[in-house]
Amino acid sequence: MASALVSGLLANGTAIPEDLLVVDISDEVRHKFDAMKINTASTFSFSDFNADVIILAVKPQHLRKAVESCASNLKDSLIVSIVAGIPIASIVDWLNGYDRVIRVMPNTPALIQAGVSGMYSVSTVGGDKELAEVIMGGVGRYIWCQSEELIDVVTAVSGSGPAYVFYFIESLVAAGMELGLDREASNLLALETFLGSSRLAARSGELPSVLRERVTSKGGTTAAALASFDADNLREKIINAISAARDRSAELAKDFGGDEV
Repeated sequence: MASALVSGLLANGTAIPEDLLVVDISDEVRHKFDAMKINTASTFSFSDFNADVIILAVKPQHLRKAVESCASNLKDSLIVSIVAGIPIASIVDWLNGYDRVIRVMPNTPALIQAGVSGMYSVSTVGGDKELAEVIMGGVGRYIWCQSEELIDVVTAVSGSGPAYVFYFIESLVAAGMELGLDREASNLLALETFLGSSRLAARSGELPSVLRERVTSKGGTTAAALASFDADNLREKIINAISAARDRSAELAKDFGGDEV
């Protein structure tokens, strides 16, 4: 996700390489960003560090160590966490009470400036929300959540959502091949169907249910497929799966968020 954000910000001109510093203990990760002409470091431990924004983009189990490593050098940076599950209260505690913190849940289409993010803030510093909007608006669209709990829902719907879409594309490709198409043809049909349908839904302004009804003739081929979906309770299974993702996001706070959760 960090790579997607960096690539997106550079591609649309929101940032230039000289504006960025990537801090990571991994030589391999730093080498990748070195190749992009971006400054890198293995730790936050240098006295002149004073970034406008620090984006925390690590796995949940590594967040506390990452936050504590920058706490002693922190001056007046806005902290943006894109880490699943871990609440702002935990981050503020690890920062010894520093509360210029915003939680963001983006998704990987940010890589091509087509991402969508959910954001939540408790910061009272003027301009913090606008700064977050500049960053995330540079790689796609965003919404503000009214409560922090809704970030877990965003995580489940759109944060993990690209994987669901890829899974369904995989299934369409597999179906086409099973029924006689070669892989190249089946892949093209599946990808272009998703792309075109998404564009149509975005541009029409109508509910997906209305668009679905328009392409479903009574007794036709589409109706047969949708009837099979309904017989298998596919809608309910999708909702259950996304609920499971939401619940896992909430569990991460208990697993790695510390005593204040």
